[in-house]
Amino acid sequence: MKTKSVLLTSIVSIFLIAAFSTKNFAQESIDQKAKMLDLKLQLLDSKLELLDSKIKIWESKPAELDIRLDEIDDKIKTLNFDPAGINLKFLEVESMIQELKEVKIPVIMPVPVIQEQEPEFHMDYKSSIMLNPVSLFEGTFHLSYERLLTDKFSVSISALATYATEQGMAQYFFKNQRFEYLSSFSNSYEIYQGESIAGAGIVLQGKNYLMANFKTKNKAPLGLYAAPQLMYRRVWITGEAMEYDIDEDAWVEKEIKQQLNICSAGVILGTKIPVLKVLIVDIFVGGNIRLSKYDGESGLTKYKKWYNIDFSGVFPTAGIGIGILK
Repeated sequence: MKTKSVLLTSIVSIFLIAAFSTKNFAQESIDQKAKMLDLKLQLLDSKLELLDSKIKIWESKPAELDIRLDEIDDKIKTLNFDPAGINLKFLEVESMIQELKEVKIPVIMPVPVIQEQEPEFHMDYKSSIMLNPVSLFEGTFHLSYERLLTDKFSVSISALATYATEQGMAQYFFKNQRFEYLSSFSNSYEIYQGESIAGAGIVLQGKNYLMANFKTKNKAPLGLYAAPQLMYRRVWITGEAMEYDIDEDAWVEKEIKQQLNICSAGVILGTKIPVLKVLIVDIFVGGNIRLSKYDGESGLTKYKKWYNIDFSGVFPTAGIGIGILK
C-alpha cells in the first residue's frame, strides 16, 4: 500500500512538472513572435520612408529641368539671332564673288623683298712687314719683309742695324757685356771698358705654314709656321784700356777697336695672330748655333757667356714681332 502511494505521488509530480514546463514554453514562443513582428513593422516603416524620399526626388527633377530650360531660352533670346539676315549676307558675298570671276581681275602677287646679306670679305694677303721690338732693348733695329711664294711657303729677309751704348734703351744689355781684347804685350786677353757697339746684319728665313692645307679662316702669311734661318752680322766694338808702353815706360790710355763677325743658323717655330684685320703679332721660339770671330784672331771666341754678343755655341732664341699685312 505504501508502494502504491509513492508511485502515485511520483506520477502526479511528473504531470505537474510537464504541465508547468509546457506553459512556460508556450509563453516564451508567444513573446518571441511578438518581437519578430515589431522588427518587421520597423523595417516596413523604413522602406516606406525610403520610398517617400525617392518619390520626392523624382518630383523635384522635372522642376529643375524646367528652370534650366527657361534659362537657356532667355540666353537664346538675348542673342538676337536672325537667320534671315545671315542668309542675305551669304547671298551678297556669293554675288560679289561671281562678279569678280566675270571681271577677271589679274591677281598681283606681292614680290617678297629679299635682303641680300653682305658676303664675308676675306682678303688674301701676299706679304707682310714686321718690326721686332725686343731687339730694340739690345740696341738693334730689326725690320723684316716677308713675301709668299706659294699658298703655304714664304721667304723673309731682315735687315739689322745696331748701335748700343751705356745710355738709352740698350743700357742694361750693354752693361752686362764683358769686353776683352788680345793684348800684344801680354799675349793674353785683357778686359777693357766698352764705349759703343755698332754694326749691321741680315737674316734669311724660309717659312712653311703648317696649317695652310686645313679649312681655317687664316691663310698664309697667318697661322702656325716653322722656319729655318741664317744670319750674318758685322759688328764694330770700341772702348778704352790702360796698356803699358815700353818705350815711354808708363801706363797709357789706349783706344780699342775690334771687328766681330757673327754667323748663326737655326730653326724657329712661331705663329702669326691677326689683330684688327691688318695688324699681326708674331710670337716665335727656337734654337740657334752661333759662331763668332774677331778680325786678327785665328779661331772662334771661347769661354764667353751666352748673352755676350761675341758668344760662340748653341743658345735658345725667342721674340715677338709686330707688323702689317699687305
